[in-house]
Amino acid sequence: MEIALYITIFLFGIFAGGLGATLGLGGGVLMILFFTLAINIPIHKAVALSLLAVIASSSMAGSVYVRDKMTNIRLAMILETCTVPGAVLGAFLALSLPGRFIEAILASVLLYAALVSFRQVKSEKTIFREDRLGIGGEYYDEAKKGMVRYSVDRLKEGLFASLLAGIVSGIVGIGGGIIKVPIMNFIMKIPIKASAATSNFMVGVTAAASAVVYFSKGVVDLQMAVPTVLGIMAGAYMGTRLLSQTQSPYLRILLAVVLIFFSIVLFLKSGGILVW
Repeated sequence: MEIALYITIFLFGIFAGGLGATLGLGGGVLMILFFTLAINIPIHKAVALSLLAVIASSSMAGSVYVRDKMTNIRLAMILETCTVPGAVLGAFLALSLPGRFIEAILASVLLYAALVSFRQVKSEKTIFREDRLGIGGEYYDEAKKGMVRYSVDRLKEGLFASLLAGIVSGIVGIGGGIIKVPIMNFIMKIPIKASAATSNFMVGVTAAASAVVYFSKGVVDLQMAVPTVLGIMAGAYMGTRLLSQTQSPYLRILLAVVLIFFSIVLFLKSGGILVW
């Protein structure tokens, strides 16, 4: 029975890692939904495992995106100065919150990200302005067959949003990418592919900061962690190849549909309407 469970976790990890790397979410979003809704393990234990999944996904996908020069490392380091403290704070908060409250928070975050993704699903126009902050970037887009240059807007808003992303990551175990990608794309005006690549680089650091807290409290199930990490890493590598060849609007549509569905399910579960 346990072997079948571990194989299932591994196979789902491949799927979650692939989709997470493609959308910049780190794989944690789908893994925590799988752990809480499919396997039905306690939410705090699911959050800890999800954070490990995020670290694994970030390690694999992040290295590929850095090699392909899609990641804005300078911007990532700046934003992480706010995300990491938030992640540690969020982890301590989560361990003192009831499970249903954490599920409701996760459902709200999923719904927010889905609605934001639907806002600008028609097209993505990147307008290059003067890079006053010196943290803009460029990358080669295989789908467009050309270089894409971009500048960075609203850094202060991005830093504040990164703090919130860190807190949310620590509470629900998603690495913060679900907030970082929309913020970087819609507010800071960074192309969706660069946002996803930069997010993949950041979420591992964010998740690691929270995971230390969960490890210290003895919440991490190491046996379940092994198939989770292996599956996520395999899927993340596949997802990096998909991102470079996929048009941005399709990424937004896929992200929004998946998140709305699971947001509804989690709201019902947190309210006691769905019980299993």
